[in-house]
Parts: sequence; structure tokens; C-alpha cells
Amino acid sequence: MKGKLRPSQHYRLTLLARGPRRYAKGDQEIPGLMRMGFVEPIGATFADGSREWAITDAGRAALLIRDTLH
Repeated sequence: MKGKLRPSQHYRLTLLARGPRRYAKGDQEIPGLMRMGFVEPIGATFADGSREWAITDAGRAALLIRDTLH
């Protein structure tokens, strides 16, 4: 994994590890996590622009790595 997860990114991945969640179009963390390959969109975009997201295998691995280092 390149770089460290910020606490807010770790928290977001922890939530997504419990199951897919819906996030607003303007969410601040999701785009960065998607660029890192840690989350992916699932399902359709809702009328308000929000979308449902799920953690990827790479995201789960990033959580495991971070949690074993702390």
C-alpha cells in the first residue's frame, strides 16, 4: 500500500467493511479511496446524486495492514 490511510479514510473503510453504504455525490473521502482501488460503486445512482459503494479486496487488505501495524 502506498502511503498511510488518514483516520477519516480508515473510518470510512471500516464502515464499508460491514456492508455497502450510500454516500452523497459530494462526499470528500470516496473519490480518493476509489483512486486507490479501495472502494467501488455498486448499483445505480439515486435521484439525489448519491450512490452505493462497497469495499474491494484491496480495501480489506489495507485495513488489515493498518490494523496489524497499530
